[in-house]
Amino acid sequence: MLLKAVASWNRKKSLEEYRRYLLRLSYFILALAGLSLVLASLIRDNDFASGLMLGGGSAGLIFAIYYWLLSRQPKRLKAAYIALYDERNQYILRVTAVSTLIFMFLVNVILIALYAFLGIAFSYVILLMIWLYCLLLGFLGLRIIFSKIL
Repeated sequence: MLLKAVASWNRKKSLEEYRRYLLRLSYFILALAGLSLVLASLIRDNDFASGLMLGGGSAGLIFAIYYWLLSRQPKRLKAAYIALYDERNQYILRVTAVSTLIFMFLVNVILIALYAFLGIAFSYVILLMIWLYCLLLGFLGLRIIFSKIL
């Protein structure tokens, strides 16, 4: 979804340019996923970091395969190309991005209030995980809601 926003920032691409963009993107994600999987096997003393790298590498591998397959199937590629430049989808993406920003601001206010009034303090790693999950799940949830409403 975010990649669709990045792809549509510039001028409108032709279908062949979009296919080449998806191929380059899949190779780049594949390289990052491979690096992440190698690093996960090298990290022995920290199970959390190893699991995080393994999960990120596995997800990257899935996305790389998806984009590679998408660029190889003409019907699905054309459907993705049309959806990329669809005005309704672009509007939903903009509304979702702004709503996610507001949601993250509210999450930060709640975390500050928890510390100020109840004395609940989170470690740096836990705070980053809260932000990561709120950002990802918030974006996906708001995207689903706005896709049904708008």
